[in-house]
Amino acid sequence: MRLRLLSDRQCKWLVYVTMVTAYLAVGYWLQVRNGFILGDALSRVQASESVLYSRDPHLAAIGFIFTPLTAMLEIPVMLLSPFFPDLTARGFAGSVMSAVFMAGAVVQIFATGSDRGLPRAYTVTITALFALNPMIVFYGSNGMSEAPFIFFMTWAVRRLILWMTDDDVHHLVAAGGIALGLAYLTRYDAVGTVAAAGLLVGATTYLRAREAPRIRRALLDLLLVSLPGAAAFVGWAATSWLITGDAFGQFSSQYGNSAILKQSGGAAATSFTGGLAFAAVCITLLAPTLLPIALWAGVARRHSPHRGVLAVPVLMYGAVLAFQTYTFATGATFPFLRFYIAAIPLASTLAMLAVPEGRLTEPKRRGRHAPPTAAAAPYRSRVGYVAVAMLAAVAVPVAARGMMSPHYAPQEYALGAVLSPDPDSVSPQKAVERRIVATFSTEREIAKYLDSLDLPDSSVITDTVYGFAVVVASENPQIFVVPSDPDFVELLNDPSAHGIKYLLSVPPSGRGASDALNQRYPTLYDTGSDVATLELEIPNDGDSQPDWRLYRVHDPVNPMA
Repeated sequence: MRLRLLSDRQCKWLVYVTMVTAYLAVGYWLQVRNGFILGDALSRVQASESVLYSRDPHLAAIGFIFTPLTAMLEIPVMLLSPFFPDLTARGFAGSVMSAVFMAGAVVQIFATGSDRGLPRAYTVTITALFALNPMIVFYGSNGMSEAPFIFFMTWAVRRLILWMTDDDVHHLVAAGGIALGLAYLTRYDAVGTVAAAGLLVGATTYLRAREAPRIRRALLDLLLVSLPGAAAFVGWAATSWLITGDAFGQFSSQYGNSAILKQSGGAAATSFTGGLAFAAVCITLLAPTLLPIALWAGVARRHSPHRGVLAVPVLMYGAVLAFQTYTFATGATFPFLRFYIAAIPLASTLAMLAVPEGRLTEPKRRGRHAPPTAAAAPYRSRVGYVAVAMLAAVAVPVAARGMMSPHYAPQEYALGAVLSPDPDSVSPQKAVERRIVATFSTEREIAKYLDSLDLPDSSVITDTVYGFAVVVASENPQIFVVPSDPDFVELLNDPSAHGIKYLLSVPPSGRGASDALNQRYPTLYDTGSDVATLELEIPNDGDSQPDWRLYRVHDPVNPMA
């Protein structure tokens, strides 16, 4: 069936089903078949599993370092994990979540073009270039938080573009009341976007409303779009503080980014200008033609009554990029290419706005301050569409090349070991790639060994700094006592009296310095701290993963046993 014969609704469903299937297939191939799993994604799967299947199931087990929505979205998928163990052991539950939301983001990009009445072929082309960008494919399939975050951002941006066009208050409700609030609960990056949306909407309403009371109307619209995001900010901080004592665990906790950077010896920018330069290169790798497309859009819309719509993607996505650039340049976060992924939907949205539009979507309720609707041009040359599409297409090979850089893409470049395996190669880079792909294979073996012991519940204490990969791979997660358990400290303080059989420990260096077992028993890894005897030492095959030691807790009746 030819695409131009389908309605917009049918096209959206076709796009969604196609991309969900594609991203699920990639996720299964990467994570289940090849074992290429990112740590943050697997740790969220373990948090979701703890909510349902730990020795003390409770919602707070989801944790307070990350914002909660990504892990919460995986909980329904976890209901199937007893029937499909790879949902947890291989983190495939995260892939399901990512595929569902990244496919939704693809639909939002498509809808941005169909809302403008653009030619179907052009809309499909830009949508395909977005959907098939290798960064979008990877993060649409690996269980990280990028997929839901991009979905909520593209949804908010699209609805604000519509509001700029027709002044329909329903768009403000959708963008601010739902999308931006959920975006913050997905990633902290959204805090700048919530503020940017409020300033944009408030200023636009003030300039449009020519009669009094202009300030009150502007303030009401500002609150409508930004108050839910602000409420999410305050509510999550208050909840975290009440339960853990830390309002912003990501920044102040021993498990947060700042602590990890310090423990790992510092992977942040060497200087503020160096951080800015790094961010600029990352944005360029992901959207190399962003500036030409933006300039093209500005020139093309200079006489349009809807030229103000360009401010929406620039400010909204720009706030995310600015937040990431600033936090990296000031040493608060990591040199990861994925942190600048918002450049991809920014370029795609601008491409949808850089060409002549057709008949706009009819609003449910046109606002009184909507700008006049421009008549569709009777003839639209194909030159502009082809030129912008060609500019947008440059991003696909450039992003693929950028993902192969160990310096700019330390989390992505090991894909080379999966895409082009070369087991006989002795090059240092191939060796590192193989170790990255093998990450968590040792932890799965540890889980298999502990499962074989047929231990009772509450038999093994481990911290989830590293231990999450062991817990999530186990067929019986109830045997583990972890920091999210209310009685964790009590059992750790006197393991033998509470029937604990084993302590699973890591070296007290690097991130292991924050491990609760090492903090309670500083010499545990080396000597057993007079509470346990070494039973196994397990060298690690994974990259940047610790060598494990399994200690048997002394019998309280016969301490030498």
